[in-house]
Amino acid sequence: MSDQENHTEHQTVINNREYTLQSRTVELENGERHEEYRVLLDGDVIKSWTRGDVARYFGLA
Repeated sequence: MSDQENHTEHQTVINNREYTLQSRTVELENGERHEEYRVLLDGDVIKSWTRGDVARYFGLA
């Protein structure tokens, strides 16, 4: 899947560092869907796309 896919983006500050959280919904060929997220710091990916719904943990949903 391309990084050009639609995703939502939120900024959060942890320990005085500003992180960008990106989340997206992925639909598989069989119609199954799941949430994924990744984390960026200063524009660099520090955690690549990972299955999970990070938005609910940060109250963004």
